[in-house]
Amino acid sequence: MGWLYRKFKNMARKPIGFLGKIMVRKLNGERHAVLADWGFSHLKVPENADCLDCGCGGGANIKRLLGMTKGRVFGADFSKVAVAETKKFNKSEVKSGRCDAFLADVKKLPFEEAKFDVVTAFETIYYWENLIECFKEILRVLKSGGVFMITNEAAGRIPENFEWEKQIPGLKIHTGVEIKTALESAGFTEISIDEIIEKDYICVVAKKITDTVSK
Repeated sequence: MGWLYRKFKNMARKPIGFLGKIMVRKLNGERHAVLADWGFSHLKVPENADCLDCGCGGGANIKRLLGMTKGRVFGADFSKVAVAETKKFNKSEVKSGRCDAFLADVKKLPFEEAKFDVVTAFETIYYWENLIECFKEILRVLKSGGVFMITNEAAGRIPENFEWEKQIPGLKIHTGVEIKTALESAGFTEISIDEIIEKDYICVVAKKITDTVSK
C-alpha cells in the first residue's frame, strides 16, 4: 500500500481523478478548518467586498468568505477536480451568481485589473513557482487598498515539517521572512505576520496602496 500512499500524497499539489476528489474533500475537513478559522481571525472583510481565493481546493474557504461579504466570491485553482468540487460545494451560491470558480494558474489570473477587495491563499503558496511573479499578479487584480492574506500550517520553525518537501513533489516551505521579502519585492506594503510557533502556523496580511503594479 506504500505506492498508493505516495500517489495520494502527490495529489496535494494538483488533485486529479478519483484520488484527487478524496484529497480536495479532505481539504474541507476539520484539520484545515481549524487553520482557516485562525487565519480568518486576522481578516476584516468589507460588507460588499468582492473576494478571490487562490488555490480554492474543496471550496470550504470560499463558503466562509461568502458568509463574510454580500459581494461576489471567486475561486481559482489549476486543478480541474478542485474547480469542480468548489462549484459543487457552493452549488446554491454558484447558481445565484454570487460565486464561481475558474481553472487558472496564479501567474496568469483570468480577471481584469483592480477587481478584488480581498484575495486569500490558504495552504497553497508552497506550490507556487516564483513567488514574486505570483504576488505581482495578485497585486494586479487587487483594488487600491485591497488586502492579500496568506495562511499556512508550516513556516519552517518545526524541523519535522521539512519532511513534507521530501514527501510531496513540488512543495517548498517558506519562512515568514521569505514571504515578506517576496511581497515587498512585488509591491505590497503594510505587511504583518502572526505565528503560532508551537504549531508552526503562519498568517501574513499585506496591502496594496496604489493602483500601480510593480514592474
